[in-house]
Amino acid sequence: MNALKLVALLVIFPLLLAALGNWERQRAEEMSNAMIDYHSNVSIAKQQLRALAARNPMASVDLPNEKISVQLALSRLEKIEAELPTAHQVNRAMRGFAPWVVGFGLLAAVIGLAALAGTHWAGRQALQSRETLLRVFTQGSRLLPYGLVSHVVAMAAAVALALCFEGLGMWHVGRLGSGEVKLMAVLGVVAAFCLYSIWLLLRQLRHMLAMFTPAPMEIFAREVTPVQAPGLWRQVSELAGRLGALPPDHIVVSLAQGFYVTSSDATLLPAHTSLHGRTLHVPLPYLGLLNPAEINAVIGHELAHFVGQDTEYSLRFLPIYDGVNRSLEALQETLLASDLIQGWLMRPSFLFGVFFIQRFDHAVNHWSRERELLADAAGARLAGNGAAASALLRVSVLQPHLEDALITLCETASTADLTQGVLIALREQALQLPPDALDIHQPHPTDSHPSNGERLQALNASLDDATRNATRAVDVEAAQAQLVVFFSSVSALSEQLSDDLIQAVVAEDEAQTELLETLAASAQGEHALHEGGRRRALVTAVLAVPFVVLGLLIMSLPWLDPSRVKGTPLSTFGAGAAIASIALIFVWLGVRRYKRAPQIALRLTPEHFVFANLAQPLPIEHIANVSLQPIQGIWLTLELTDEAPLPELRKTAFGVPGVRLNKKKRLVVLQMAQLCIDNRKIAPYEGLSLITDYVNASLARSILQSRQD
Repeated sequence: MNALKLVALLVIFPLLLAALGNWERQRAEEMSNAMIDYHSNVSIAKQQLRALAARNPMASVDLPNEKISVQLALSRLEKIEAELPTAHQVNRAMRGFAPWVVGFGLLAAVIGLAALAGTHWAGRQALQSRETLLRVFTQGSRLLPYGLVSHVVAMAAAVALALCFEGLGMWHVGRLGSGEVKLMAVLGVVAAFCLYSIWLLLRQLRHMLAMFTPAPMEIFAREVTPVQAPGLWRQVSELAGRLGALPPDHIVVSLAQGFYVTSSDATLLPAHTSLHGRTLHVPLPYLGLLNPAEINAVIGHELAHFVGQDTEYSLRFLPIYDGVNRSLEALQETLLASDLIQGWLMRPSFLFGVFFIQRFDHAVNHWSRERELLADAAGARLAGNGAAASALLRVSVLQPHLEDALITLCETASTADLTQGVLIALREQALQLPPDALDIHQPHPTDSHPSNGERLQALNASLDDATRNATRAVDVEAAQAQLVVFFSSVSALSEQLSDDLIQAVVAEDEAQTELLETLAASAQGEHALHEGGRRRALVTAVLAVPFVVLGLLIMSLPWLDPSRVKGTPLSTFGAGAAIASIALIFVWLGVRRYKRAPQIALRLTPEHFVFANLAQPLPIEHIANVSLQPIQGIWLTLELTDEAPLPELRKTAFGVPGVRLNKKKRLVVLQMAQLCIDNRKIAPYEGLSLITDYVNASLARSILQSRQD
């Protein structure tokens, strides 16, 4: 996050508004004094004119640009005097607006500065202890949404009042010009838009306040009760008792991910069941792939997060912190789908929300590392350091193979029991420790972990022994027997989880297929793009006529009127010839444009882009990116993939549009004055959309074909 951008948005810009308000206040005071003097002068002039009219009714008055009768002068002064009360009211309103602009600008700057400084201070304080982290983060998450709403309201009010001031400042005594009236109307509309934005902001208040409201996490799993998993519940309760930990309120089981606990509100998918309280997530295959001691170490590690000082951190802080991150993700999606006004209002809040989270990330990562190492030690006390170390590496060894097996089995739907299919698939694998095994961080949906190397070093366990145990072969029969101990009907549970996962994969695949088919059908047939503009070409050619006439006239001067010739006849003739030659440029441009107008510059086909000066059609699959810039015409740029061969250029006839090839950057560039289809001019974004449709359609067909193969 660019902190300077936030400083400019939250502090500097409000201060500039306050400075503008102060300048407006000074101008309003000067205008007030000038108005008083003007009013006094009008009164004096009126008295003098009345005295003059009494002495000589036919007298006249000399003005800078005219001479008028004294009666007409008195009439004009009376009209001016009638408008002066309105002028004083306008000035009074302006003097009222200016201090509010200053006040709202300073208020927004103070709020922004306090929010930035407070967040920076809180991030530093959070490193002192987990209790301090919990306290300052909770306070900040409660206060900041209201501060941000207040900031945006103050900014919008300051801008609206400043625009109202400037609009009123254009009013003057006498008849207003049409341009002045229009400009005043525009400023009034913009000011009304700012006030309307405040109303919209209040409507969006719930979205902004929800930014720091914990959002429930989604878990793709099924909950198991003590009746469905008596052995698992019994073992978890026993381990919690030995550790002095709070037992989980819920145990959920899935086929993927890892072991973890959470105190966040959760929604179980696909059943959409809501869970509250402490939840332990257990991956079913690992209950058969780990030995009993490793299972005790892993579950003990997770339950240790509800022991002692870690309990409050796990119960109170992590749900809020994780929820804020999920809320920011949801707010970002809302921003992408929102209209311009809504996005403009919510973007500062989103940017500051990201800034707020980033200021705490360092402290969270610091305490997360400490608590994970303490949890490892707790798990090791239950099962031994060796079991804790081998469990850590065993999960790292098995995870990629397990995920690959699940994906393959879901795609083929070759079995109704994915757990059994995974065990059989893993039995065939030669398990080895990955080269980066010690650098791996165990996956977790909400928390960060130290690397495996750091954790093994803290456990003070033998790496060779841990590696040997972690890479042992999978015994399918022993794994199945171990699973039976935990559940009353492990096969029924596994089939339910398998059916959920397969249906989810099938639904996602159908959605992707539908999207690909829609994209593939978005570009049908062929389209020919040409430059068009024959009328412009004729106009360009006609521009040559004045230069020809002028050139011929100058060349004829030595014979038509020798007295007006300056210099030698030869130099005069040369000057005329030079001017006449300019016509050749216009003629050349006109002819070139006239010939180019109907020529096809780019033919779009479902599989190729055909250019006039390329020896072969350019396959769409060779295009990595498309861009179009409407700068002094239309510049279409195609970026080629790294694997694509460079196209070969060929010569074309005069006036045929062609591309340029940048071999170093692998770019194909086409420059045109405009885009036309069937002699109908299209907007640049229409052309880009059409070309992009062909690229996306080709890619979609390629993916669909690869799926069929």
